Amino acid sequence: MKFFRLLRPDEIECRVQSVKENGLTLLLYKTARTDADLLDETVGPNRWENDFKLVDGVLYGGIGVDYSNNGKLIWKWDAGTESETEAEKGRASDAFKRAGFKHGIGRELYSAPFVWIPADKCSITKNAKGKLVCYDGFAVKEIGYDDNERITKLTIVNTKRNAEAYTMSKGFTPITAANDRKPYATVICDRCGNEIKPTRNSKGQIQSVNDQVSFSQKSFGKNYCLTCAQAEWTGGHD
Repeated sequence: MKFFRLLRPDEIECRVQSVKENGLTLLLYKTARTDADLLDETVGPNRWENDFKLVDGVLYGGIGVDYSNNGKLIWKWDAGTESETEAEKGRASDAFKRAGFKHGIGRELYSAPFVWIPADKCSITKNAKGKLVCYDGFAVKEIGYDDNERITKLTIVNTKRNAEAYTMSKGFTPITAANDRKPYATVICDRCGNEIKPTRNSKGQIQSVNDQVSFSQKSFGKNYCLTCAQAEWTGGHD
């Protein structure tokens, strides 16, 4: 059990990651304000502080937390990457959020499933440069966690349409073995009906379950194992 509570739906933001003709992918993330609010809520505004430093030209952000209320700060640091709009501010904010992850704030987002929004649940257009874009807004309506603090339930709505856009399927629900608390993500292939397991491609490279699902979702909007994805790609239907 980590020190900070799990994130509520209103504390999780959605950002469009990539757009294709048949749909788009979303990323879940937290803001620096959420980190600051959780720090204030959990330890109090007088028991934490943050700082920044340059190391070989790279901006690092750090958060020091007085966990034991004894005046001793526990510091954790990480580097930030710039945003597309404000480079310096973006790097500082990202470094702060990454340092927050090191303390465990929002770490449950690492267990988020691959979020695919099909084209019929969003508005995909082309901008002046001919690039596919989507200007819809998305928000987390509901989220649930298991005993291992991994996401087990997720509902995302299209705020522009005021309609549900994504619900976590049972294939992404972490299953805990009776004799082992480590969660296992079971994903069923939508084509052959078998469980998708790590495998090797024709080049001998290992393709994880996430690799296979990510590729098939982006290409077909479904969960396919490597064999079925290759069959769909080459038109080899049953």
